[in-house]
Amino acid sequence: MRQLLLLTTSFPFGNGEDFLTEELRRASGFDGVVICACHAGQEAEQTKPVPSGMHVIRLRAEPSSVSYASIPLHPEMWSEALRVLFRGRSVSGRLHELAFFRRKVQAVFAALQRQVSSFLPADEIVIYSYWFYDAAMAGALFAEKLRAQGKTVRLISRAHGFDAFPERSPYQYLPFRRFLLNRYDAVRPCSPAAARAVRDAYSARAKKVRVSFLGTVDHGCPFGSRGPVFHVVSCSYLVPVKRLTLLMEALGKTTIPVRWTHIGGGPQEAEIRAAAQTLPENVQWELTGPMPNEELMAFYGSTPVSCLVNVSSSEGLPVSLMEACSFGIPCIATEVGGTPEVVHDGVTGFLLGKNPKAADIAAAIEKMSRLPEEQYSAMCRAARRLWEDKFNADRNYEKFYRELAALLTETISGQEGTS
Repeated sequence: MRQLLLLTTSFPFGNGEDFLTEELRRASGFDGVVICACHAGQEAEQTKPVPSGMHVIRLRAEPSSVSYASIPLHPEMWSEALRVLFRGRSVSGRLHELAFFRRKVQAVFAALQRQVSSFLPADEIVIYSYWFYDAAMAGALFAEKLRAQGKTVRLISRAHGFDAFPERSPYQYLPFRRFLLNRYDAVRPCSPAAARAVRDAYSARAKKVRVSFLGTVDHGCPFGSRGPVFHVVSCSYLVPVKRLTLLMEALGKTTIPVRWTHIGGGPQEAEIRAAAQTLPENVQWELTGPMPNEELMAFYGSTPVSCLVNVSSSEGLPVSLMEACSFGIPCIATEVGGTPEVVHDGVTGFLLGKNPKAADIAAAIEKMSRLPEEQYSAMCRAARRLWEDKFNADRNYEKFYRELAALLTETISGQEGTS
């Protein structure tokens, strides 16, 4: 009997990790799947469907229950603390981050032992962490306990954005990279940029790291349309990193008739709605609030959309861009994270610098609106071809789950290591 233990942050509860819904519909190769939401609020409702037969556990992982005084008792803390000291940068801040991180790890690890062990009767188990962060380390510690019971356990993790790039973290530091890369059999970042960042953390284990793209579902392909008005769509959670205020400033500088639709809610919704009231008359706008993925796909399939715009300051590899490309909609986006894997400048859209000015964004929107029809249509077709080649969910997830199942039968080179 083979089981898969999937460690998420909150899925299927609350907000976030929506893209796991389609992935799990394609999960195969296991006799059972257990999904653990490691940091879901106890009051959060289940908001995403889970395939029949999969078992969902909301972990009661409380970092406050772990004493900071107990943290130095874990032997791997000393080698990691020494690395922080020898690097000599932001030492006090990094040591605090290290202790805080290890405290979260311990809380998740204790909850896994307490709540999950009885749901894993199989002799062969793959632990799959969706993020290469605290849950991944807790999963590695849990694997040791399961192996002590005579079980065969393999470890694999994805990596996306904050969990891959140290420059996005407090003090430019991600704890226990060497520990994780020693213990995980495979790490599958969602973009080449994230893969390079993970490899750079510990080059001796670079062979374990290989890109595995996420994917989206084929809902047909109406292709982009610039009529009856140039329709700009943005799709994201409303938080500062998405820079919606910058996008609105850019829209305010356009001289063409524009319709702007933002799909998604979040903490900044009231602020963004108030700012949108000041947009000039040539810009029609609407904020839809949160939209279930099924409704979003129906929106793309039935609404003329000219381009999708993403001006985030930080990204992994945005699923919103993949979804737009699947409908043959070109994109305008900032050159951050894995975005260049989707937006090929002048081919599938226009790629902006990492910190564009509002005038730069406005110029890109107007440039796309004025492309000759043949050139715009070619851009739409190129976006769809890119999706077919790289981001088709059926192909990508089928390949990924074959690899997960194969971890239990293949010999993994370089599996053993030290902290």
